[in-house]
Amino acid sequence: MADSKLIWASTRPADGGVFFRAPLGTTLPTMADAPWAEEDIDPAFVDHGWMGDDGITNGMQRDRTDHQAFGGDIVKSTQDKYTETLKLTCYESNPVVLATVFGADNVTVDETSGHRQVTVNHSSLPLERSVFLARVIEGDKTRLIRVQEGEIITVDDVVHLNSQLVKYTVTIMCYKPDADTDAVSELIDEPDVLAGS
Repeated sequence: MADSKLIWASTRPADGGVFFRAPLGTTLPTMADAPWAEEDIDPAFVDHGWMGDDGITNGMQRDRTDHQAFGGDIVKSTQDKYTETLKLTCYESNPVVLATVFGADNVTVDETSGHRQVTVNHSSLPLERSVFLARVIEGDKTRLIRVQEGEIITVDDVVHLNSQLVKYTVTIMCYKPDADTDAVSELIDEPDVLAGS
């Protein structure tokens, strides 16, 4: 039976926290922690502030090979690899975002002058792997996308132009941390949906 309560149009939670990063090995929130208010999430997860209006894109790609029999008929299709990514845009040029985009070792914050001064080195070294969370809501419902081991593999061009925002659009490659754990897991808490629906 059709149920419009099961249709999602994701938006940011009232507390504003959507995208979080923590050091590798940080314990992920579980279903028992629902609805995952920001103050209930491990403080190792840092909020990245305002996000772009494109939201969060969870890319899932299955590369396959079709095998043909004599005569040209396809008789089997095998999966060569499975890739999962998250893509999102950070609007703020705060130290948290800069450390995520450029690497924590490449961002230095100095406040001895009485105001914040930030130095950002654009290193060519790979970025460290981290734990990532993306949290969205729909009414009373909350959805939490968990990446136990992820790495930023691309940063789109950063444009400095008076008619555009300076923004950081990143793509995170999601890795399986071990043979028994999926690269991405998603928790959905729906208090407005009755059990058995």
